Amino acid sequence: MAISTPWRRLLAIPPRAASFAELGFAPCDPAVRGRLERVLETFIYGYNLSLSIDDPELLAATLNGQLDAHHVGFAFEGVGMYYALCDLLAPWRPSRLRAFLEGTGRDHDIIAAVGAGFALAWLPWGRWLWPSYSRRLDPLIAWCLPDGYGFAQGMSKSQRFIAGRAPPPAVLPPFARQLFDSGLGRSLWWSQAAEPRRIARAIDAFDAPRRPEMWYGIGVAAAYAGGASDADGTLLELRDLAGPYRADFLSGVPFATRMRQKGRNPSPVTDRASALLLGRSADEASDWIVATLERVLADESVPREIRLRDSYLLARRRLVEELSRRDER
Repeated sequence: MAISTPWRRLLAIPPRAASFAELGFAPCDPAVRGRLERVLETFIYGYNLSLSIDDPELLAATLNGQLDAHHVGFAFEGVGMYYALCDLLAPWRPSRLRAFLEGTGRDHDIIAAVGAGFALAWLPWGRWLWPSYSRRLDPLIAWCLPDGYGFAQGMSKSQRFIAGRAPPPAVLPPFARQLFDSGLGRSLWWSQAAEPRRIARAIDAFDAPRRPEMWYGIGVAAAYAGGASDADGTLLELRDLAGPYRADFLSGVPFATRMRQKGRNPSPVTDRASALLLGRSADEASDWIVATLERVLADESVPREIRLRDSYLLARRRLVEELSRRDER
C-alpha cells in the first residue's frame, strides 16, 4: 500500500519533535541531551522513511546500510509505529505490522512492536482499539504494545503522566497496566536526562505498586540506549538508588541484551551494562532470558493462554527472584 504525497505530509513527524525543548523537558547537560535526542531523531527517521519506501525489504536494507549498530534498532521502532498506524487506519486489510514482524523485521520484532504502541497513543481512539488489535498479533510479541503506549505517553504527556502521576488508562486490563508502567518508567531516562537522582525522585513520587515496573524500564533504557555523562557511575548509582527495587532495575538488562543479540546490532553501551551490573557478557545475559522464557512457556501448571499472554511478566518475575537470591548470598 503506497502512501500518496498528501498523506505523507499529513502523517510525517517533523524532526524538531525530538528536541527536549519541543517536548518540554528541563534543560540539562548539552552532551547528554544531544545523545538522547539523537535516539529520538533516529526513531523519527525510521518512521518517516517508512512513509517513502513501501517495500519492507528495501526499507530494512536502507536502515541497516545507513545507521550504526547502536542506533539502528530505534529506527526499526519507528517503522513499527508506521505499520501499526497502517493497520489501525485500515483495519479491514491484513496486518502489515504482523507481516513485518514475522518477515523482514523479525530480528527487531520486540523493539518494532514497542514502536507500534506509539500508534495507540498517537490516535485519539487508539487505546480503545488495543484489545482487538493485540489479538491480531502473536501473543508472544503483543505485550510490547502497552509498553510502547506507556513510553509514548510519558514522552508526549509528561505533565499528566509523570508530574501528575495519572494512572494507566482504565481500558487496559491489569497485566497491560503493568506493561504501561514499564514503558512510562523508561521514558524517565529521557525526561529526567539520564540523571540518577532525578529519576529516583520521580519514581518515588508514584504509589509503591507502580515502582517495580518503572525501575525495570529504567534498566532497559540505561542498558540499551545509554547516553549518560558518566556511564559506569550512572549505572552503579541507579543500582543503589533503586533500593528495594534493585532486582527490578537489574532485570531490565537481560531484555536489553536480548534485543541487541536478536537484532545483531551489538553496542558497547549494552555490553558494559551487562558486565558491570550482572557480571555476565551480553550474550550470556541474553541466553539467560531466553532460557527463562522457555521455562515459562513449558510450565503446564499455568494455563497456556496466560503463559503466552503474560510471558514477559512471568519471565521477568523469575529473573527478579533469581537476582534477589543472588544479592542475599
